[in-house]
Amino acid sequence: MAADKKSGNRRKKPHTWLLMVMAALGGGLVLLISALLNTPTGGGGSGIGGPGRQGSSPATPPVFQAKAGSCLHWTEPDAADIRQVKCGERHLFEVTGQANLNAEFGPNTPYPSGEQWQQLKQQRCTEVSNRYLGGRLDPNGRFAVGAFTPSQQGWDSGDRTLHCGLQQPGPSGKLYAIKGQVAKQDQSNTYEVGRCLGVNGTAVWDPVDCAQPHSVEITGLVDLGRQFPGGFPGEDQQDGFLATRCTELTAPYAGSPTAVADKKLVSYWDTLPQESWDAGSRQVNCKASAQLPDGSGLAPVTGSVKGDVQVGTEPAPQDSAPIEPGVPATGER
Repeated sequence: MAADKKSGNRRKKPHTWLLMVMAALGGGLVLLISALLNTPTGGGGSGIGGPGRQGSSPATPPVFQAKAGSCLHWTEPDAADIRQVKCGERHLFEVTGQANLNAEFGPNTPYPSGEQWQQLKQQRCTEVSNRYLGGRLDPNGRFAVGAFTPSQQGWDSGDRTLHCGLQQPGPSGKLYAIKGQVAKQDQSNTYEVGRCLGVNGTAVWDPVDCAQPHSVEITGLVDLGRQFPGGFPGEDQQDGFLATRCTELTAPYAGSPTAVADKKLVSYWDTLPQESWDAGSRQVNCKASAQLPDGSGLAPVTGSVKGDVQVGTEPAPQDSAPIEPGVPATGER
């Protein structure tokens, strides 16, 4: 939509560079890739040969025994308590299959770099996960591709298997729990009405309480499939419908038709691209946010549009803590 373009906050492809690639080590797991720098943060430990094989100590059974369609969960930052759970329960990783790398990497090939692992995960596990979903993986959706990789010792012992899956990361790289199998869900990258998304500098960040500084407040949820049952609507068609529908939803949410503007906020909405529609995604959010005076990005907003609101004139503090891909997030997405 036009307002969305002006705000510079159109929905983009999910931050796949934030997603985790993890190394399975004897008795546990450690993060292999630093999401920001694409450099190794782990990979040592006992040797692993992959499914049915062992190095100097056994591989973590939940990873190597999990078949496509099974789900894994952990609560510890290093995933030391990883276990298989029913997919109807909260979980962080839905297994979609394996990718064998023997054709690309012979027995004497050096262990891939962090950048290589990231590329391999994106290429090979996207293929595996898309097949698992019957060709209906939304590349712009809420679920993203992840993988467990061999450790250095496992690689040296001949393990060339990527264990691929789907996960639900926030902008920080932390993982939010999934409930139910992905194939049975709308993959739209939406949030519940009333959710506020944090702000990191001028960027959208993980969900926070609306009383805290945030970048975006969700004011509505719209199912475009109800309005457009006959096929994909172009962006202009979506904008034309959502301009009215989001106004209808936001006004009662905020308390009055003028509440958003009166509080120096801007209303806007998401639209769906063709590839997301083809994957089965149908939902979009209506939103409220504010721009910094110089237009350089999103301003920090404190307080819900339902009540008193303070809009900052300077960027929010930048969180300089290292990104922690794969670490379980607290709270709900």
